[in-house]
Amino acid sequence: MHACWTQGPSIGLSEMLDAREQRVKIQQELLKEHPACVVSFTLNIAGPVKVTPFTKWLYALGIRLIQQGISEQNGEILKKTEEKKDTGWEGFFALSLEPKAIKTYLIRQEERHPLGRLFDFDVLCPDGTKVSRQELGFPERTCLICGNPAFLCGRSRTHSARELQQKTLEMMNTFYQSRMSVHIGSLMQKALLYEVNTTLKPGLVDRIHNGSHQDMCQSTFVTSAYALTPYFINCALAGLSFDGSLEELPALFQQLRVLGQQAEITMLDATKGINTHKGIIFSGGIFCAAVGYANSAFQADLKSPALPKILSSICQSMVSGILEDYKHITPDTARTHGEKLYARYGITGIRGEAHKGFPHVLFSGYPGFQRAYKATGSLTKAGLTTLLYYMGNTEDTNLIIRSDYETANRIQKSLSAFLNHSDYEEQLSILPTLDDYFVSQNISPGGSADMLALTYFLYFLSQKDCWFES
Repeated sequence: MHACWTQGPSIGLSEMLDAREQRVKIQQELLKEHPACVVSFTLNIAGPVKVTPFTKWLYALGIRLIQQGISEQNGEILKKTEEKKDTGWEGFFALSLEPKAIKTYLIRQEERHPLGRLFDFDVLCPDGTKVSRQELGFPERTCLICGNPAFLCGRSRTHSARELQQKTLEMMNTFYQSRMSVHIGSLMQKALLYEVNTTLKPGLVDRIHNGSHQDMCQSTFVTSAYALTPYFINCALAGLSFDGSLEELPALFQQLRVLGQQAEITMLDATKGINTHKGIIFSGGIFCAAVGYANSAFQADLKSPALPKILSSICQSMVSGILEDYKHITPDTARTHGEKLYARYGITGIRGEAHKGFPHVLFSGYPGFQRAYKATGSLTKAGLTTLLYYMGNTEDTNLIIRSDYETANRIQKSLSAFLNHSDYEEQLSILPTLDDYFVSQNISPGGSADMLALTYFLYFLSQKDCWFES
């Protein structure tokens, strides 16, 4: 847990007492103006610090739960007001609902939600009395730490404020990391599904053909994407839970390597030995971990335009030593396709892209994708033009291996020149011809496809989400 998530202004007893008086005043004013039903929402946060990034996030979650209950019961918000002060954020709703009905709903949220013990939903009747848990048949609230009735522990001061504060932070941190990691990993899964369904991709598997591949099809990639989802979630969780500095990020990358080795076994088992996503296991795992770390260490907004720059810096730090092995490779010692390309032509492929902080994806491909989507209104068209950019401008080792260095170089130069002097419709129009050529020559730009998947991932991160509602 990074300290930035738990830091905030410290307040004293007198300030808390003043806040309590103000809360009662607001409740009474709302009942006077709308004498039907008032919901008053606060958080049970132990300790002198009531407002932190964690509690702001938790407050937003509670507000959504209230709004969801109002909607489910076909209620109307007659008036809503909020108090966002250092003594804690508070929300007030005057509603056209029967008090016991909305209180029953809110108690159930307190009971079932992993953080429900931290919510304090008071429901006031027209006469100003509060609807209690007991009159609705619910038990007393239990202690955060021992599970005994909360009022008994509070009265006897069984647990110190520090213990309660630590427990509260642990609860919020565990829940946040769990839900955020699932959110990030699921978006990578979504990106892989969008990539394979983007049609028509030259020489690549998509909805209408298998491209230059005889051993795989669309369903193979879908199966692989689902099988790898837990891996991407675990990579995001590794980033979220890593509490080291930027200089210490190579240790995070070592964690990813272990996860990646197991993920490759999982992929091959799911696809019956077919290599569908080995490249994206590497780059996608790094991206998921980087997004998790950015959110945890810097409180980076995943929808912020500044996110690509932050991710690039994190990726560079994480894989800073990734090219060390290449320094000792010679034509005689080179074994893998990647090592042979490096020994002969100095090509570093996706390793080199990662070492530089994925500049082609983060600073060229993704912005280009955004422009194309704005101009065409189509994710598929934007994806296809972005794929062409990657094919024409990056070191796609798949493209080289499935042809040869000279052929790949010729294709890239021609494609890059064409892209520089054509509009989107002209670029899309060459896809059938380019696909025919790639299939006839058994060429497949798999590395470019991986970069397209990363681009979709960045796009989905930028969209509005409600991942923390449940």
